[in-house]
Amino acid sequence: MFHDPQALQGLKREANADPAKALLPVAKQFESVYLQMMLKSMRAAVPESGLFSDEAGKTYRDMFDNQLSVNLAEQGGIGLAKVMVKQLTPAPQSAQTLALQLSLRQAAVNTPTTTGPVEQ
Repeated sequence: MFHDPQALQGLKREANADPAKALLPVAKQFESVYLQMMLKSMRAAVPESGLFSDEAGKTYRDMFDNQLSVNLAEQGGIGLAKVMVKQLTPAPQSAQTLALQLSLRQAAVNTPTTTGPVEQ
């Protein structure tokens, strides 16, 4: 379960040791929290009935929504974790791209800058 404090500490250690390896679990954690907030907002939009409106019912419903958000995120959720991993993973660069970046850097270093007064 992602919302367990000990699991979060383990995830922190993993992220410090190997950020690339921890990217997917962290993205799933984020998606889980997002889904939990979405479920909470959806529940708040629906009027309460008298049958399960006591505090115990609300507590169990919140626990259910919490676990549901974790399960949904683990099974792919709404695709937010996948998009985050794709966005945060650096794309492999070709040799041509690297050569172009190097030549642009060298051109920027070799270009003289004007330090004198600017004519109007």
